[in-house]
Amino acid sequence: MKQIFVVAFALFLFSGCAPQSSPQPQQKCVSAQQLNLYGYDYLEKVAKLLREDKKNIESFEMFINVMRGTVDSYANMIKSSVYISNVVRFLPIPYAGEVSNTTKLISRTVLNLGGAASTLNRYKNTTNTFLVEFDKIDKINIKATEIAKLALYADTKLLGDAKNLEIALKEISASTTMMAATTQSITDALDTTSGYMNQAKGFVGMGQPSSSSDEKSKVVQNRNSINDRMIQLNQKIVLLEKSGESHRFNIAKAHIYADLAVELEK
Repeated sequence: MKQIFVVAFALFLFSGCAPQSSPQPQQKCVSAQQLNLYGYDYLEKVAKLLREDKKNIESFEMFINVMRGTVDSYANMIKSSVYISNVVRFLPIPYAGEVSNTTKLISRTVLNLGGAASTLNRYKNTTNTFLVEFDKIDKINIKATEIAKLALYADTKLLGDAKNLEIALKEISASTTMMAATTQSITDALDTTSGYMNQAKGFVGMGQPSSSSDEKSKVVQNRNSINDRMIQLNQKIVLLEKSGESHRFNIAKAHIYADLAVELEK
């Protein structure tokens, strides 16, 4: 498909280059230098957007650290709460089953956060490499091979790392969504199954209502914290997707102009 598009585009650009039998003056061909400038302009748009996105990308690292803190708090709440761990044993299914799966959710989310951190570092390095190489290009004396090489790097490495980061963030979103749902189930269970809670208190000797109130408050706080992080995460994913769409369009254009210029310079 790309080759067909390139050929069609080339025929359109150079339609006036072939000799004509009519007495009308022949149109001038598009030069390699003009094509190089077109390619440069599109790569410049990529560079500009990358620089504008730097603050957003850097905030990802802070977000991942904050998210780790939220997950740690969630894990500690589940593991250290005597009230929850004992009451849950007397809750009906699916509540007990959901809570028993919490450890798996926590492990998965921690793993996803670690993967996202590594993917983010790769994308940051790729971005910096692209910007450094772009700044080396002399706009007055552009070479088609320079544009072609950088366009290829952007098409394969830059877009690839951006997509991997997007996937990593969506994996975090999926696991934290499940954590939020589980926390909501715990909240509902503690609020609505007073009979089971009273039974649990009788079995384990928990007769202080203040303790249960404090623990339920912790559950609600963790639920709210996870939901807040989810909103922030989804906003970041949307921004990354929008930037990716712009990058793909500009890089594809630069790639086509560079390939055509390379052919002319042969």
